[in-house]
Amino acid sequence: MLFNKLITIATLTFTALGASVCKKPETKQPSFIVFGDSVSDVGNKLALFNQQAYWNGRFTNGPVWNEYTAALLKLPLVNYAFGGSTSSNSALINGTTTSGALIPSLLDQVDAFLKNNTNAKNPEKDIMTFQTGGNNILWPLSADPTFLIENEDKIIDGIANDMMTGLQKVYDAGYRRFLVWNVPGADKAPEIPDVKEIRDLVYSIITKTNTKIADSLDAFNSKNKPTFSQLYDVHSYLINTADPKVSKALNITDITTACVQSDSGMSKPDLTVCNNGYQHLYYDLVHPSTRIHNILGIVASEMINGSNVTVDVDSMADLATKNNINTVTAEDNIVIESGINNVPGYVKNN
Repeated sequence: MLFNKLITIATLTFTALGASVCKKPETKQPSFIVFGDSVSDVGNKLALFNQQAYWNGRFTNGPVWNEYTAALLKLPLVNYAFGGSTSSNSALINGTTTSGALIPSLLDQVDAFLKNNTNAKNPEKDIMTFQTGGNNILWPLSADPTFLIENEDKIIDGIANDMMTGLQKVYDAGYRRFLVWNVPGADKAPEIPDVKEIRDLVYSIITKTNTKIADSLDAFNSKNKPTFSQLYDVHSYLINTADPKVSKALNITDITTACVQSDSGMSKPDLTVCNNGYQHLYYDLVHPSTRIHNILGIVASEMINGSNVTVDVDSMADLATKNNINTVTAEDNIVIESGINNVPGYVKNN
């Protein structure tokens, strides 16, 4: 993992972005505000990337889920998500904490947002998404799986508690509409060693974490009575994308191997990239391709709009077919067509 090697660059990048990418526009129109890690990052960690392999700083080969959601909702996107982040920088990693690490965690992102928006107009109309937890599990896994077993409860509680701390902070600041992700099913990702015991361990911890997040969100909602606050069961949706019926509708032909490979790290120049990345479920060892992001973004938009969205395979296949996701590329998608500018330097591809 690149965590310890990249924290200095990450800090400089986030500091600069705090005044540009991440500053909420002065407008009464509601915004779609995102806190998260590499699954949601739209370029905040741009300096760390091999640009030949990754699209405009995204950890994939096209727009990410929240860009699709913002385009569908016709809302400006305010994105603080930062690749490599954990739920907090007191999270347990490799037997210690990351208190000395400077990659902005979910809670750091929330604090930065609130600092930049002390006089927000109509915050109760904005929609906020919280997405975190994967790195709390994957960072220690890469060093010592035994650590996960010995500290399972602390890791699980830490993810859920940090999420609720962030939610409470923004609620107290006047925000009332929330979409809260659970942790996606990383146990199937190519990065996880193909060893049953390890994959079972990761699946078990993610499942328990998601139960804790769901219970904690229920308690938060009962206490605070937000206008809109729902759990997004991304874990189940991502698992279903590997089902033959759904993958066929998405024109995904490879659900197990990564398109992007490297022997020395995903920010290094020795990356090899396949010729059919759009047909891979996983673009690299842990991140889904843009077609997967597309369907996840559509589901998020329908949840926010109040639609009755179901997780079953048939519904997902129908959703993919209805929205022609099977032909989506970095140059041909609803985000490009909408002309939405999410970050400085974002160029519409013609």
